[in-house]
Amino acid sequence: MPHSDLRLRAVGVVPGIPPGNEPDPIPLSPEDRAELVHLAQIITYKAAGSLIYAQGDTATHSFLLADGLVRISHTLADGERQIVAFHWPGDLLGLAPEGRYINAAETIGPARLYRFQRQELAAFLLQNPRIQNGFLVKATHDLRALQRQLIVLGRYDISRRLAVFLLDCAAHSCYFNAADAILTLPMSRDDIADYLGTSAETITRSLARLESEGQIERLTARRLKLSPERLSAGLTLD
Repeated sequence: MPHSDLRLRAVGVVPGIPPGNEPDPIPLSPEDRAELVHLAQIITYKAAGSLIYAQGDTATHSFLLADGLVRISHTLADGERQIVAFHWPGDLLGLAPEGRYINAAETIGPARLYRFQRQELAAFLLQNPRIQNGFLVKATHDLRALQRQLIVLGRYDISRRLAVFLLDCAAHSCYFNAADAILTLPMSRDDIADYLGTSAETITRSLARLESEGQIERLTARRLKLSPERLSAGLTLD
């Protein structure tokens, strides 16, 4: 299908998405894709750490991730970095209602994005309510996922936060081999620590704890054999 990489990813709201199976994407017809592609410029980044936009910059564009992985981070006044999200293919980036990007966006490895001029995209969506509804549903999914992340950070200890994170990563078949239950993490332990609100050393200790409990097996620094049932045990967000 032409431009099949242009899609809106549905986001799972609770832990326990079957590993290797993402929720069904928010529907876009071939005609919808063709119209959006006509409006967009395709941007390719070949290196990890490429800056897509900087915190505080004027928000001139919005983005839809087609391929790769992007980290969204916020730098505090004391220079400390907090990763607020990882964006996967099908995610929207750069939505900035106040006219400035409140966070920074960087690639984790090679990435390809559809870039839209914000005013052109806004006018287009007003004229195409069916596509506008898809974007609204996507934004609603993302808001619910952010609310879930806040609950995870506030309610769970580090080991269970890490268990939720590993299950979230395992929902992406490009990084999780369901046949042998092996997850290849695309991000570093520093990135995971900054996302879960802890240190890289604590992530290492938490991995060791999960391994001692039979929930994972560390094959290399980034390759983990998962036991999804054991990781999911006790992870409920009502």
